[in-house]
Amino acid sequence: MDRTPVASLVWDAEPAAAAAVVLVMHGGAVEGHEPNRPWSHNVARLVPFARALKRVPGPLAVARLRFRVRGWNGDAMPVEDARWALGQVRAAYPGVPIALVGHSMGGRVAMHVGDEADVRLVVGLAPWVEPGDPRPGAGRRTVLVHGDRDVICSLARTREAVEAMQREGLDASLVRVARADHAMLVRARLWTALVTEVVAATFARELGGSGEPRSGPVGAVVAQVVHGGGATIDI
Repeated sequence: MDRTPVASLVWDAEPAAAAAVVLVMHGGAVEGHEPNRPWSHNVARLVPFARALKRVPGPLAVARLRFRVRGWNGDAMPVEDARWALGQVRAAYPGVPIALVGHSMGGRVAMHVGDEADVRLVVGLAPWVEPGDPRPGAGRRTVLVHGDRDVICSLARTREAVEAMQREGLDASLVRVARADHAMLVRARLWTALVTEVVAATFARELGGSGEPRSGPVGAVVAQVVHGGGATIDI
């Protein structure tokens, strides 16, 4: 009996005629061949984000990718899984714009596959950024959100990546979350609101929204991200 782990895709919202799709990708580790389970903490941490995205008004499809194994393992195994998942998404909704939302290792994966067909938005949450990694190019919006108390992934590297993209004239923003940790448990509601509002504002035309961010601090951040063409913002 073959016990080789396989990647899986879970649809949290699957409207018949989606106008946009969000692919949510969990975190992991530098090394590790143990399979990811639905109850693994790194997998479960992204469930609240998927549920919140499901409530965004309009025909928005939401899917969660579970990587085969926990680690990056030097050969970017999760990137292969993400390309497979994007193929599944495009088969289900041909030509529909796609947002990638990835935490930690999932954020690194999102940056690697950000130039895939139909991807229009890349959101990295406390992303693992390495110098020399691929970055999304023209025609995409990249938003990296990073806590200033993250001791797992480097805020400095995230900032450097965003600044390099901005120098190239790309639509890239950094949102620094004060007092926030890597697990996004501190100010958890803020993290979730930032993701849902950025997705809703980016795909406002497709989803039938007004495109106007909500009032308050989150709305002010989203307005700069969506209408500023690239910014660095503290919240």
